[in-house]
This record gives sequence, structure tokens and C-alpha cells, in this order.
Amino acid sequence: MSTLRGRRFKVALIICGTILAFILVLVSPFFSVTHIVIQGNARVSQSDIRERLGNPGNIFMLNTRQARDRIMGNLYIGDVTFRRDFPDRLYVTVFERRLSAYVFHMGNYLYLDDFGRVLEVRSYISEARPVLQGLDFQRWQLGEVLEVANDIDFAAVVLYTQLLSTHGLIYSISHINVSDPSNIRILVNYLDFHVGGVMDADEKVRTMKEILNELPDAARMRGFVNLQQIQPLFFLELLQ
Repeated sequence: MSTLRGRRFKVALIICGTILAFILVLVSPFFSVTHIVIQGNARVSQSDIRERLGNPGNIFMLNTRQARDRIMGNLYIGDVTFRRDFPDRLYVTVFERRLSAYVFHMGNYLYLDDFGRVLEVRSYISEARPVLQGLDFQRWQLGEVLEVANDIDFAAVVLYTQLLSTHGLIYSISHINVSDPSNIRILVNYLDFHVGGVMDADEKVRTMKEILNELPDAARMRGFVNLQQIQPLFFLELLQ
């Protein structure tokens, strides 16, 4: 009987010692986060991310789910990951959404990412990106993908904005007009490129880039380029 009591006493001591050690770890300043390394941000400032992160406190007690939700309150941030480097360093890596285009709606511009998500709303354009024209939509919600009447038409817009971004043309485009989904028009200054539908979209964008690179005064040219055919058709004139 005494042997059994002795074993129970030892178990109780071990449990109490474990709990005490755990409490000491939680309150020890040795494990307080004193170094925060923020990575992956370009548009969003480190100060904004730090403010949303708040004081992490003890490195073991950081609730990464809540911290992730707070940081992603900035809609330009699409995801966040955390890595603990014991005893006191925390790495925060953010993955930003990219501003891709605008839609003018009731006196304001909706800022869209590569997938048509509304990132913010302003009365003006802040950066060189194309304005989308001809989209049929009734409602929108901040942080959500724009709800359009025809998903196929919108998918075509998303595809072309992604390709224009991939090929480095997104900053040169002034408007993308999808009033006629069978003949999407991409405007660069005074040049109107008729690209048709989505078939061979990548090749059309590549051709557009080659044409713009070869034109000596592209910024001063006016006219249209028909890329719906295998061979492009041109009607261009030099502005005075």
C-alpha cells in the first residue's frame, strides 16, 4: 500500500513540475518575441503589417489564426505565413494581391486584382492600369470577386489582364473594352487593338508587344490593329 502511495506521490510531483515549468516558460521574458522579420511585402508597408499583428507576446502563445485574419484585413494581402525561430524571433511572410485593372462605377473606380476581386474604391486612379469598359454587373462587394452577368465574358477579361501583366504591357494599356465579347478591344494610347475572343490570346498579346516595340513613335500613332486574323491588319497614322 505504501509503495502505491509512493508511486502516486512521484507522479503528482512530475505533473506539478511539468505544469510549473510550462508556466515559467510562458511568463519568462526569454521567450518574448523581440525580433519580427516581415517578408514579401511591396505595396503594403511594414508598419501597417506590424500594427495589424500587434504585440505577439510569448512566442509559444501567439495565435497565428487570429494574427493572420488581422493582417489580411488589408485586402492587398492574399495570405500570411508565420515561422517561429526560438527563442524570440518571428518571421512573417505576406503574399500580396496585385492591382490589375479598374472599373468605373457610379463616380468611383473599383480597384481589381488579377482575378477581379475588389481591393478598394477611390474617386481617382492611383497607378497606370487599364480601365475595363463594357462589363455588365449589378452589384459588387469589397473583398469579393466582381459579380458580372456573364462569367464567360469576365473570364476573358481576367485572362487578358493576366497575359498583359505577364508580358509587361499592363502599365501601357489605357482601356480594355469588352462591350462585344467576340471582339475585345485593347487600347494603348491612341492605338486600338482588336483581339477578338480568347482563342490564341497569348499569341495575340505577344504579337501586340512585338508591334509596339517595332513602332518608332507608338505613343504618337493613331489607328487600329486587327489581330483577329493570322496576319495583323493595320490602319495607322502619325499624329501631328
